[in-house]
Amino acid sequence: MFRQLFLIGVIALSLALPASANNYNPNDNASQQKIKLLSNRFRVDQAVEALVFIIERKPGSAPIILVRPDGSKLYATRQVDGVNWVDGNAGDMIEIKQPMIGPWQIIGDILPSSEIRLATSLALKINEFPNELFVGEVVKLTARIEFNNKLLALGRVDDLIKLDVFLRSTSDTSAPNFGAGTFTIGQYIDDGQGLDERRGDGVFTGRLDLDKPNGPYTLLVRAGNKVFEREYSQPLYLRPQPVKVDLMSAAIDGQYALRFITNEQAVDMSQMAIQVIVHHPDDTQEHLSISNLAPTHLLRLENVQKPGRYKIDIEVFGTTNDGREFRYNIEQMKVKIEVPAAKEVKAQKVEADKARKAQFKREQLEKRRKAAKQKAEEEKALIIIIVMVNVLILLLGGLLMWLFLRKKKPKKPKADKKDADKKDEKGDKKDKDSKKKK
Repeated sequence: MFRQLFLIGVIALSLALPASANNYNPNDNASQQKIKLLSNRFRVDQAVEALVFIIERKPGSAPIILVRPDGSKLYATRQVDGVNWVDGNAGDMIEIKQPMIGPWQIIGDILPSSEIRLATSLALKINEFPNELFVGEVVKLTARIEFNNKLLALGRVDDLIKLDVFLRSTSDTSAPNFGAGTFTIGQYIDDGQGLDERRGDGVFTGRLDLDKPNGPYTLLVRAGNKVFEREYSQPLYLRPQPVKVDLMSAAIDGQYALRFITNEQAVDMSQMAIQVIVHHPDDTQEHLSISNLAPTHLLRLENVQKPGRYKIDIEVFGTTNDGREFRYNIEQMKVKIEVPAAKEVKAQKVEADKARKAQFKREQLEKRRKAAKQKAEEEKALIIIIVMVNVLILLLGGLLMWLFLRKKKPKKPKADKKDADKKDEKGDKKDKDSKKKK
C-alpha cells in the first residue's frame, strides 16, 4: 500500500510543481544528499533549497508531525504553501520547498529506514569506497564539501566542519557480527597532518580503525556542525584477514618463530610481502622481511633469546585476486623471557656441566675410536707391506737362481768319462790304422 502511495505522491508532485520552481531532481546525484533519521531531529541550513522526506512508520500508526524551528507544526491534513504531503498506512512522503532554516523535529512512530533527501548547493562528496575490506586494513579515504559544485576550502578554520565515520552492524542473525552495534571508526580531517596532504584545502582525509568483528555493515560518513549536516552511507563487508600469524616458542631448536598461514583463495600469493620489526629490550630494532611467501611459512627469530621484553610489529602488504591492493597491521605480539632464578641458574649450571662432561666423554671416546681405527688400519697396511716385500724377495731369489743355473754346465759322471775316454782311444787307434794302411 505504501509503495503505491509513494508512486502516486511522486507523480502528483511532478504534476503539481512546475519544473522551474522544483529545484529537487531525484535523478540528479550531484544535488541530491541523504540524511538517515538516526533520531527525530535534524537541521536545515541556508544552502538547502528543498527537502523530501521518505518516512516509514509502524504499520497502522498515524502520520508524522513536523515541528519547524519557530515551533509551528506541519500536518498531513493541513495544506500549507510550498508543502506537498502524501500519507499512507505505513509511511509518509513529503516535499518542502525553501524550508525554514534551523533545527527541525519529527513526531511519530518512525522506523530507522526512514531518510531525508536534500536538494542543496552544499554537498558532501566521498571518494570511491570499496564494498569489501579486510579487518584491520589501513585505507586512505578522502572526502570534500562542495558549494555550487565547487570545492569549499576553509583555510585555517578547517575545524569548523567535522566528518565522523561510523560502522553499523546489520540485522542479519547469521552474520558473525550480529548485535555488534555501531562503532565510531575514525574522522576525516583537513589539518595537513598524517595522511592529509594540505591543511584547509577542502579535501578531508581519514584513516579508519577497521579492527572490528568481520561481517556486513553499513558505513556512515556524517559531516556537519551546528549550522548544517550531511550524510553518506553505503554497504561494507569486513572480511577476515587473509594472513594469520602464530607465535611459536619452541619451533626450531627451542627458539621462537613466527608461523604465517595465508588464505590462497583470497589473495595473489605472488604479490604478497610481510614486514616484521622486532623491538629488543635494549631499544634496538631488528627488521625482517618476507617476499616469497608460502601458504604456510615459518620465520625464525634467531635473536629473541636473551632475558627481557620483546615487541613484534607485523605489517602485511598484498593484492587480492580481484586486483585490489591492501595493507594492514597485525596486532602487536609481545614476548617476555624471564631472568632465571638462583636455584634455576645453579640447576642450569649443573646441567650445563653435566652436558659439557658428557660431551667431553663423547669426544674422548670418539678420539679413541678414531685412534684405534687408525692403528688397525696402519697395522693392516704394515702386514700388507711385509707380505708384499716377502713375496718380492722370493720372486727375486727365484729369478736369480734360475739365471745362475742356466749359465752353469752340468758335470758328467766318472763311468761316463771312462767310456768316453775309451771311445776316444778307439777312435785315435782307428785313425792311426787308417793312416798306416795308406
